[in-house]
Amino acid sequence: MTETVDNIKLDKENIEFNNAAEFVRHTDKLVYLTGKAGTGKTTFLKYIRNTTAKNTVVLAPTGVAAINAGGVTIHSFFQIPFGPFVPNDSRLRTNATGTENKETIYTTFKYNEDKRKIIENLEVLIIDEVSMVRADMLDVIDKILGVFRKKPYLPFGGVQVILIGDTFQLPPIADNEQWRILSQFYKTPFFFSSKVIEQNTPLYIELKKIYRQNEQEFIDLLNRVRVSQVTPNDFTTLNAKYNPNFSGNGSDYIILATHNKIVNETNLTKLNQLETELFTYEANVTGTFPDKHKPTDHYLKLKVGAQIMFIKNDTGEYKRYYNGKIGKVKELQESSIKIIFDDESEVEVERAEWNNIKYTYDKKQKKIVEEIIGTFEQFPIRLAWAITVHKSQGLTFEKVIADLSRAFAPGQVYVALSRCTSFSGLMLKTQLNNYAIKTDPRVIEFAKNETPGTLITQQLNTGRADFYYKKARENFVIGKIISAFDFFKKALKYRNDIETDTFQKFVEIQGKRLLGFKKKNSSLTEQLELADNELSEAKENIEYQAQELNEKSTKISEQNSSIGLLLEKISEFENETELLKKSLKRAEKKLSESQIYTNGLETKVKKMESDLRNRNKEIKNNKAEIERLKNLKWYDKLVGKK
Repeated sequence: MTETVDNIKLDKENIEFNNAAEFVRHTDKLVYLTGKAGTGKTTFLKYIRNTTAKNTVVLAPTGVAAINAGGVTIHSFFQIPFGPFVPNDSRLRTNATGTENKETIYTTFKYNEDKRKIIENLEVLIIDEVSMVRADMLDVIDKILGVFRKKPYLPFGGVQVILIGDTFQLPPIADNEQWRILSQFYKTPFFFSSKVIEQNTPLYIELKKIYRQNEQEFIDLLNRVRVSQVTPNDFTTLNAKYNPNFSGNGSDYIILATHNKIVNETNLTKLNQLETELFTYEANVTGTFPDKHKPTDHYLKLKVGAQIMFIKNDTGEYKRYYNGKIGKVKELQESSIKIIFDDESEVEVERAEWNNIKYTYDKKQKKIVEEIIGTFEQFPIRLAWAITVHKSQGLTFEKVIADLSRAFAPGQVYVALSRCTSFSGLMLKTQLNNYAIKTDPRVIEFAKNETPGTLITQQLNTGRADFYYKKARENFVIGKIISAFDFFKKALKYRNDIETDTFQKFVEIQGKRLLGFKKKNSSLTEQLELADNELSEAKENIEYQAQELNEKSTKISEQNSSIGLLLEKISEFENETELLKKSLKRAEKKLSESQIYTNGLETKVKKMESDLRNRNKEIKNNKAEIERLKNLKWYDKLVGKK
């Protein structure tokens, strides 16, 4: 074990800490790790981050908690839309066939390839400050991991989930409108009312060893406040810190109050004490956005030197600030504000936008309907000499002035007091009594589920056995027989499964699989030899065909040359043909003209022939008359006969 984490010395006698670490290292068990103030929950998280060999992601519900845990927010990692989800939400289904609404989990969560790879290869998911995680969010995470890892039959898709937090602190936020919807499906808004936790009971481990030994009395007192078991002496001790007139001027005290009104009044007083110029920034509002829902002042009053807190995560590339980060105003301009941090780094802030969303549940479509009914645009900061107790969860301060006069929520006083790292640094603006210290009975009931020490050992051995048998199977399947055998030997130390039906069935299946591989290998060897012979023949054929191809190529080349000459001659012939065509056309024209002339001559000849026939006929007749006259007798001539 690493000797120190954050200058805190670890030891092998911290049974709960070591057991929890073993569950992470050598099992796949779902674990809920809790503990009182000073027991090292954050130390455990950092220890796991530093030592685990598993692919691990650390998430938290808020920006402050995420930064403290060295991770990112749940919403930013999984890209979960803000607002409630119900178990049968259409945004979480895998198929929308036969419905008009085409929403599915794939349209809701459009992960790029890198994010898909991270999810697919994830082995451990650590969620810090889980007390602030709403039940429906844990079910959404379970659904996402199951679908995108293609293991919907396993809780969280087979990822080992480690839940770290303290349910005795502030509950998750679920306003009246959200809880009106969620209460139809969940008993409480706490994470332990999620379906995945109800169906898969986590190992409940509570850290016992206190690491802040120098503040042992303060820690013991805080732990009694935590479970509402405060004694009269405890109230006397706490109320000794009561000083209503203490202002903390000129010091590093931060005021924690239960209500925004107290916080706002305190901050305005502190602001007025600064002598620098006052700047007022008016918000831009559209539609409906009630004052009680505005994340910062409508008229934001600032001065150089004012202490502020960011109320929104930086969505830009460099993530320069996060919700809950403290800084001071260095420079004020009309359109931008420059903030400086303790490490002297600076950031120029521009206006951000918030939406006022109305949620309704459509039972027919099994869908939560969102409607933006208003927007609020303002710089994402607010004065922070004083902050609400809720905003302080996940933060620690050396000097705290706690104004708990109107404490109303379970865990509120405990969170406020435990933000201070020392009793000497704590001051009270109001006295405390039994009415101010509340513990949610549902949390007390859940705390009864702590896993007994004997069962922890049993579960640890079972988890180790399951883990090593799983590793043995995985390595065996991919052919890493030696590694598989090593994991198998480790598994046998914790549980002998050799005689079980499951193990025998696995061996039988894998034995058949190996025999199948052997037969397949033998068949493949024969096929390979046959393929080698065929390859040799193919090579010979290829060489022969290559030679033939070469000869054919030569012939083709010669033919191409001949074709070239022929093409040239054809071209010449085509030219001559064109000339002949033109000559033919001229000849045809002349022939046509000759034909016309010939036709005219023929007509004349026919006429002349006709005339000639007529003349011949006339001549013939004349000759016949002459012949008749010659043959006429003399006496015929006397009598005048003709």
